[in-house]
Amino acid sequence: MAAASQPSGGPQGRERGRVGHVIRGIAALAVGAPIAAAAVLFGPGFLLEGRSDPLERTDAIVVISGDEALARFREGLRLYRDGWAPRLIFSGAAEDGPRSNADVMRRLALREGVPANAILTDDIAEDTYGNAVHTRELMLANGLRSAILVTSPYHLRRASLTFDGVYQGTGIRFIGRSAPDGAWRKASWWTHEETRALTFRELEKLGYVTVTGRYN
Repeated sequence: MAAASQPSGGPQGRERGRVGHVIRGIAALAVGAPIAAAAVLFGPGFLLEGRSDPLERTDAIVVISGDEALARFREGLRLYRDGWAPRLIFSGAAEDGPRSNADVMRRLALREGVPANAILTDDIAEDTYGNAVHTRELMLANGLRSAILVTSPYHLRRASLTFDGVYQGTGIRFIGRSAPDGAWRKASWWTHEETRALTFRELEKLGYVTVTGRYN
């Protein structure tokens, strides 16, 4: 008598099912691993910078100090010269020495031909929260209702969150603008020890703001 055919649900069928399952798992891993790696490498940079809003003419340009290469200052000055706002506000206390960062930027702007009456300075702020608090006072005192906020790309999202929180209820509107940075790139921040350390510090600060809702 001929042997009965093996039913599809028998041992051979189950074995084929296991093999198929393993193959599908390997295929999913082959696709998923590069995606996960890309998220780990590129995600932090894109998270920190967020996106720069389309430029609009505003009442002022707020430049936060904090980069030794003065890229923020140069971007603020460029925006002023291009006619995006009639006033410059420089914010930042002294890191060391008697002259504040804001005053250093003011003097540089004067040398570049910016009229003194077009410049306001906050010489007190020692951190991002202070930048927001003290420029808020300047904006309100001078009847300024909108501004372009200039800072480094890795600092833009946290600065925007902080300014939005501190300025809440004032009706003052901000447009975030990242200044080109000489070393940090959102797509290659992990390639140098210094930019890795900077990115991790900023992620920690952004996490604190996001989780606690506090800015200082």
